[in-house]
Amino acid sequence: MLVKLTDLISSELEYFRPMIERDKQSSFEQRELWRGETIRQRQKRISLELFNMLNGTVKYGPFKGLRLTHDPWWGQLDLGSQCLGLYEKEILKFIDNIEDGQFTNFIDIGAADGYYAVGILSTGKIQRSICFEKTDKGREAIFTNWKKNGSIGQLVVKAKANFESIGTLTKSDLKKSLILIDIEGGEFDLLSPDVVHKFRHSKILLEVHNWVTDFEEKYKKLLSSLDKFFCIKIIERLDRQVDGYAELRDFTDDNRLLLVSERRPCLMRFLELTPKSKM
Repeated sequence: MLVKLTDLISSELEYFRPMIERDKQSSFEQRELWRGETIRQRQKRISLELFNMLNGTVKYGPFKGLRLTHDPWWGQLDLGSQCLGLYEKEILKFIDNIEDGQFTNFIDIGAADGYYAVGILSTGKIQRSICFEKTDKGREAIFTNWKKNGSIGQLVVKAKANFESIGTLTKSDLKKSLILIDIEGGEFDLLSPDVVHKFRHSKILLEVHNWVTDFEEKYKKLLSSLDKFFCIKIIERLDRQVDGYAELRDFTDDNRLLLVSERRPCLMRFLELTPKSKM
């Protein structure tokens, strides 16, 4: 289909307008300073730039409309990726596919600042979130984010997850529950045979961290313990495609890719654990 020359010129000028405006907004001296940034400094800068552009609100994905705080306890480097609905995309895809009423409770072990706990309440798919977070700042941030989003649903915040605190979870808490475990290697200590048995009727999403001492032996032991009660499925990694977002059109190639980097030391592993028997 042929396009009128006037329409072509108009659309092309509109396409390049953000790039031209960005170029006007920064001086030569500022661009020279940017060239001396560390990777983390650059990621923080562009992440906050996108965060401010989108008014601190998630624009895409299952958490669309979720309001994020500018100063999260877990860090600002992931705010841009979260606003685009690309952070830990594997977990977001699972949440997006949850059916209404499929789960009653969401149990977030290693809740950080409540991105998932509050985000999942905002979807309306699950009405109650129970968080385990070991830091005072993290627990405060969870409540702050919850209030920022209208105190939707029910929120329970507990301290560090260990055998004693997990023991406070009732049969009602665990009924029709979805459990997310992301505790930076602490999963091998937490998921003792007794805790695995307690969780045996819950769906679990588990991030495996391979940088702990004696990882291979611990991982074999954990998988053997989980296999008694769960069907174990490896969650395949999803690509973070960034070229289709209009918001990133005037970002450099490397900045678009850096924006969605989760700074992991390797390709991490998520497991989906489905109970072999029902309650």
